[in-house]
Amino acid sequence: MHEQTIARRSWGIAAIAFVGGVGGGAVFPILPVIGRDLGISGFMIGLILSANRITRLGFNPITGSLLDRFGARWPVTAGLVIEAAGTLMFSMALSASHPEAWFLAGRIVWGIGSSLLLVGALAAIMAVAPAARRGGMTARVRTAVSLGLPAGLVIGGLVADRISVNAAFLTATGLSLVGAVGALFLLPDRARIEQAPPTTRGRGSPRVQAWRELLAMPTLRIIFAANALLFFTVSGVLLATVALLVDARGLYVFGLGAEGSSGLLMAVLMAARATSALASGRYLDRSARRTGLLLPAMGLLAAGFVALGQARHPGMAALGLLVIGAGAGGLTIPMITLLGDIAPRPLHGRALSIYQWSSDFGGALGPAAGLELGRWLGFGWTYAVMGVAVLSMAFPLRWLAAGEPKRPG
Repeated sequence: MHEQTIARRSWGIAAIAFVGGVGGGAVFPILPVIGRDLGISGFMIGLILSANRITRLGFNPITGSLLDRFGARWPVTAGLVIEAAGTLMFSMALSASHPEAWFLAGRIVWGIGSSLLLVGALAAIMAVAPAARRGGMTARVRTAVSLGLPAGLVIGGLVADRISVNAAFLTATGLSLVGAVGALFLLPDRARIEQAPPTTRGRGSPRVQAWRELLAMPTLRIIFAANALLFFTVSGVLLATVALLVDARGLYVFGLGAEGSSGLLMAVLMAARATSALASGRYLDRSARRTGLLLPAMGLLAAGFVALGQARHPGMAALGLLVIGAGAGGLTIPMITLLGDIAPRPLHGRALSIYQWSSDFGGALGPAAGLELGRWLGFGWTYAVMGVAVLSMAFPLRWLAAGEPKRPG
């Protein structure tokens, strides 16, 4: 494939991933408020918001198998159509006699679609990116996924505020359908994905052997475990507790309350994470090694948690979140890129589905753990514990760096 064609396709995949994330993020600022107005209990609202991640835990392995069998085009297209169906169910819930059932069903359906999109977008870029440009192109798509959700938060909130809640849900539905059309024309199909050869090693079917082959690789096991810990600390503990930290210490900015101030402070983290991810991807494409950034990024992540735990004014909190974002971006892209190098090409879909499963697992456990630790230890000690937990990656990541062969060129 011509280099310019590859570049254009990588931007197209990134755009599709971004649009899919916007459609999902548009729902987040609306559900807690509209749920309360419709008389849905706080527990049920929390379950509804968590249902998509819980669903992905069960569906991600299916997504991986579909991607390895059919390529990325049809699974991602179907995923975006399924996402559209899920958000359309939110619209129907507004006039239903049991809105909580519609909202819950919609989040479950959306979880299936988001699994196909999140894993499929990374599998698509792995299929088209040459090894020499895999770092930068992976960073492009992963950053688009990361930025889609906060963009959706803004769009959903504005549309709901200026027009109506139903208009926000319908906007999310339309965006997902636009993404589906793009996926149909831009993503690689089965003919461009190398198919897994049959295996006769060991017991069990070839499909079972494929999963065993991936899980038996020490490098991949370390990547999966480190990714679960990363999402546990940043997307779980931190995301669930940062507003409470702001409120408890009065870290308000621009006269906003706890929710608004924490949102702006988290924007610092997201911007730093995106910038760090893109810079990491460019570095990896120029480096002979994939692992050179792992230990420095781990150190930044741990230091950021310690700094945030000690913050007594907004500037210090913003600095801590900036360092956390830089460390998270510097960890994520090398790990995904190394996964693409190590995992057999015909099994990229399955490998990426396990990677996404570890993300969802860590992200699902983190909020409850963070809230309980904050209650018993206070935020300073809670974030210090997260810093120590991050440092526990040091020996496994050092092992990855020591064992990685240099790439030619």
